[in-house]
Amino acid sequence: MSLNHIPRRRLTAAVTVVLALTAGAALTVTPATAAPTPVGASATAAAAAITVADDIHLVSAGSTGFLSRRSLNDYTTEYRWTSYADGTTKILDVRTHYAGGRSDYVVGRKEAQSGYTLYDMADPGAQPIGMTYGDSRYSLAGVSGQSLVMTAVDSSGALDAFLMSRASGWSTSPTTRDVPLPADARDVRVAATAADTVLIQYRQGTGAEAEYRLAAVELATGEIKETVQVGTKAPRSGVYLTADRFAWVENPTGTSAQLVTVPRGGGDRTTVPLGATTQGAGLDVALVGGWAVTAQPGGGSATDPSAQYPLTARSLSDPAGQVRLLDHVDSMATAPDGSVLVRGGSVASGEGVYRIAADATGTPVASLVATTGRPTQLAVTSTLVPGTVDLDAGGDRATLAWTLNRSNAQGTATLRHVATGMKAELAFSGYDGPVKATSTVTMNWGGLVARNTGDIGGFAPSGDYVWELRAKPLNGIGPDLVRTGTFKVLRKTGLHDHTDNGSADLLARDASGRLFRDDTVKTPSSSEVYSTGRTRIGTGWQIYNQLEAVGNIAGGAAADVVARDTSGVLWQYLGKGDGTFAARTKIGAGWNAYSRITGGSDLDGDGRSDLLATDTGGVLWFYKGTGKWDGAFAARVRVGAGWNAYNQITAVGNIAGSAHGDLVARDTAGVLWLYQGNGNGGFAARVKIGSGWGSFTSLVGVGDYDRDGLNDLYAVGASGSRLYSGTGSATGPFKPGVFTSVHSDAASFNSVF
Repeated sequence: MSLNHIPRRRLTAAVTVVLALTAGAALTVTPATAAPTPVGASATAAAAAITVADDIHLVSAGSTGFLSRRSLNDYTTEYRWTSYADGTTKILDVRTHYAGGRSDYVVGRKEAQSGYTLYDMADPGAQPIGMTYGDSRYSLAGVSGQSLVMTAVDSSGALDAFLMSRASGWSTSPTTRDVPLPADARDVRVAATAADTVLIQYRQGTGAEAEYRLAAVELATGEIKETVQVGTKAPRSGVYLTADRFAWVENPTGTSAQLVTVPRGGGDRTTVPLGATTQGAGLDVALVGGWAVTAQPGGGSATDPSAQYPLTARSLSDPAGQVRLLDHVDSMATAPDGSVLVRGGSVASGEGVYRIAADATGTPVASLVATTGRPTQLAVTSTLVPGTVDLDAGGDRATLAWTLNRSNAQGTATLRHVATGMKAELAFSGYDGPVKATSTVTMNWGGLVARNTGDIGGFAPSGDYVWELRAKPLNGIGPDLVRTGTFKVLRKTGLHDHTDNGSADLLARDASGRLFRDDTVKTPSSSEVYSTGRTRIGTGWQIYNQLEAVGNIAGGAAADVVARDTSGVLWQYLGKGDGTFAARTKIGAGWNAYSRITGGSDLDGDGRSDLLATDTGGVLWFYKGTGKWDGAFAARVRVGAGWNAYNQITAVGNIAGSAHGDLVARDTAGVLWLYQGNGNGGFAARVKIGSGWGSFTSLVGVGDYDRDGLNDLYAVGASGSRLYSGTGSATGPFKPGVFTSVHSDAASFNSVF
């Protein structure tokens, strides 16, 4: 049209056309990694030909390629044009916003500028064409091919719309065509496009009298060829137009959705049920032949399942006809030939860009055009689990991690000790925060395991472990994820460690001869020592008048026990590492000559536990450990006399800071004395620790109970039990005692060791 026919509201506007000689200078070309593959070929072949970024969203589709966008950050959007033929991707100027509609033409507009530039993406050598309209009130409402739909609202609220296209022939002015919308039209937007028509949605009236309409506008003339009344609710999405039909989605009850189609040129409306939904207005729709293709976008990043996420084709003529095409959809764009390009994914073929077109039977099928290389179903992309975990070297801590290909998942990571079934478990959930393309499940394991979830945890035993990662996709797309693997835990066996987990196990016998074990724990976060649970080991132990945990004397994997019966025979019970003991074997007879026996310390520096015994004459004897089960001790060596002054002797390991095992002895007045080991089975002169120790019935050298690198002393009396943490000082080897609840019932036992 000429300037003489511009409506009054646009008389002052100046329309010009300029060659945008530099507008395409910032394009970056990323070459494909394989030979071109025809569109519609097999998914495998297409995936090898074109690869696209995983976070793209489709903007428009043409005959030779498609326009997509991705967010670089909160402020910058990057647009890309990808060619079907050779798989190359052109990265467009990030300072420009782009749009398109059913063609190879892309419209760009730089920020803070009123001009628009038209690019022919099918011809990289073509000069971009600039189109500027001088009235800044007008803004772009949509694009259809080479035509821009421009709208403006004046101070009275009246709306004006016109079509603007590139100049024809030798003209220097763009072609503009008025769109004669009703004077009271409001909420105007471009809803859909067909080959020669743009579909404009608008509202007439206000309040209860408001009605929404769809106007089919001819691109060549700007004329409204026909209008369809939608209803009182705006179809915010799901509006579509073909050569013979209007279509949109509506919610008749608020909890269900249906597709409405109206023949172009007049005719009865038909409806196609789409199923239950609370977001029916959010469904996208496309018509492919005699089929309606619908989906609720955003399923890939959703945190709740929905039956509307899959891209589903429904026959317009057969209510029973239904085909599932993809498992979720991110965005859709219609190509010039009527096919539909979809950014989405399927469990079978993964994430990518798919073309939806009718096959030889007229049924829509999905063909992979470009792949992102990422699976649609939940998957582990990397695993950080060491083959060996040394918990002693790591301070009873280890970090294990698994990276998922998306964060909208919930599940558990479980570590299970193969021999005992004890486990540690981490629950994780991706409900909180925005869904990310990857998510790392990190298990900061504190080295504790328990028999059942919720039980009090104990230190993890050494040995073989199985890890298992279970994850459920919160969007319901794809199967649950299950991955397993193995690793090994290393622990140094402790002095009183019968369960191969580095912590002290305390043994106690009651009057009936039942023997119990408490696997105890002291962590940095616990204020006191606690038991993970009391286990009965066996019965019949009343036949012994001396019981002693002596550390590892037989070269096995756990600490052992010696027991003397009433006839003076000394027996050994070799620890099996699971808290139980092997059948007893005889060490020797004649041990009723000794009034007290203790063991567990390495007194001669050879790395093996040794034994000490005082005879009835007060002589202390040293039995060197051999590490052999069939001859645990060498011949005795005399240490010294005068030890009948003590009614309790306890081997405590190194508590005074030297490299050798030490001994504490309590005299009949309740004074506790320290004897520092000299490394050859003997001791230095005694040092007084303190008085008042006569109230305890048992003093147990438990090793490094509180995991601070220093050996400790466990004391049991009628008032309960206390832990005396080591200091490493010869003049004050123990801190003040701290109450523990492990043997608060000490009166029930006649021996704790």
